[in-house]
Amino acid sequence: MLFENYLDHVVDAISRFRESQGPSLKRAAECVARSVKAGGALHHFDTGHMRDEPVRRAGGFFGLHHLEARLEVHHSSPPGRARKPTLKQNYIWHLDALAAHVFSVSNMAAGDVLVLVSNSGKEPFPIELALQARRSSVAVVAITSVAFSETLLPAHPCGKRLFEIADVVIDNQSHVGDAVVEVAGVETKICPTSGVLSAVALWSLTAEIVAACLAVGVKPTIYRSVNLPDGFEFNERAEQEYVRKGF
Repeated sequence: MLFENYLDHVVDAISRFRESQGPSLKRAAECVARSVKAGGALHHFDTGHMRDEPVRRAGGFFGLHHLEARLEVHHSSPPGRARKPTLKQNYIWHLDALAAHVFSVSNMAAGDVLVLVSNSGKEPFPIELALQARRSSVAVVAITSVAFSETLLPAHPCGKRLFEIADVVIDNQSHVGDAVVEVAGVETKICPTSGVLSAVALWSLTAEIVAACLAVGVKPTIYRSVNLPDGFEFNERAEQEYVRKGF
């Protein structure tokens, strides 16, 4: 059955992730622990479909500062000029100048850590964001598919991809082309892996950050599910604690 084919690919990739990414997860977690102990902050930016996955989630950090960027253009059309933008024209990740502006108005500061998720790792926006961060002494932890990225030409003028410029690279083990299941009579593969594997990478990193923080005497403030009977009350108290402690 096709779903079993898909799950085989996912399980295999998770196994490869578990076997290979421990050292990178440890380095990234220790980087975050050093930062927050010194008063730094943890930031998150994701160009993919899981961009809100770790944001205000049960079991996640109060001290995760999620960065979003949107570009909207509204313009009334003169008679006879109505035009529908193409998908590529609406695609903001090729705008490196926008990334520079986004960083300049963000709340990131020297000594912070930015977890930057880009599966392909080739687009100008995430590359420029990473470059701006590093120039400002913000450490960059990349979650990306190295195998996929290696097959792609970099689109940023620097000529590099995300895995080539980040301080720490966590390879999510996603597949070249993302989708993995071949179906007879269908021109292209179905069922992508980048979303589930990036989520695995993010939560694996979260677990290691908790361990690394506790090892240096920092107790992270964690969200509880609001669906539990005391969820809202717990989170209200925890938020006050987070504001007092900073992480």
